[in-house]
Amino acid sequence: MGWRRWAAPAAVVFLFLVAVGCGAGGPRPAPGAHVTVVLRADGGGRVDLWASGGMRADRDLRDLGRRVAAALFRGKALGPTTVRPGTAVTFARTEVPRAYRPGPRPGFDVAGEGAGAVLKAAGYSGYTLRIRPPLVRTSLGARTHPPGFEYTWRVSPGDPPPAGRIVLRPRLLHWAVEMALLAVAAAGVLTAFAARDARVGYGGCAAGAVAAVTVLLSDHGSGDALGTLGYLDGAPLTHVTRLPLVALPMVALAVIRLLRLIAGHAPTRPE
Repeated sequence: MGWRRWAAPAAVVFLFLVAVGCGAGGPRPAPGAHVTVVLRADGGGRVDLWASGGMRADRDLRDLGRRVAAALFRGKALGPTTVRPGTAVTFARTEVPRAYRPGPRPGFDVAGEGAGAVLKAAGYSGYTLRIRPPLVRTSLGARTHPPGFEYTWRVSPGDPPPAGRIVLRPRLLHWAVEMALLAVAAAGVLTAFAARDARVGYGGCAAGAVAAVTVLLSDHGSGDALGTLGYLDGAPLTHVTRLPLVALPMVALAVIRLLRLIAGHAPTRPE
């Protein structure tokens, strides 16, 4: 039938669109000052500043962004500060080559008092501060949070400034489990294509698809632990972090093989 011819390509296109759509878009920032600190897995970081309503010149925005970054990363060498177009307003981005030192328990001190003083002097008495750590477990005080957790403060005039120390707690166990599931997915798909027995083929498709989908539904960044611990950086760390995305074509291959098995065992009409 015609649907069998188009089912496999349609499934591949659908999975691709889902993967692309998961990372698309983003909310428009509200009026005021908004600071986002990103801590990368290799020890680097950056500070993004949106300051709508008061910054009329790129030079003023660039200067304010650099002063806010200097207040948040006291004593750290700063990289260049650039003004970039955003979805709603332009923002200033300051690179921090060494935001923290990788290791078993690296930390970042939340210097909200200094950043708040800089923003208040520029006319922003209220602001938001968001900190995005690498995809590892983190803690602030006695509370521990899972990978992917973002720390957010909405500071109104008169509120106490954000303070404390965010401790990164990288663990290799999650990455090891994810790699084991990826190996199971690869073995299942390979078995599904190599097996002559249809029952073995169905089992390989099921095992490969379930393992691959489990990997795709995880945080996709368990390899960040290798960078946060100081084992990898640069291109090797990037490749390791993106390795779980290999599960996407494995799902597609499992679906294609399953459709072929179904088509090959479909009953034929008598002439």
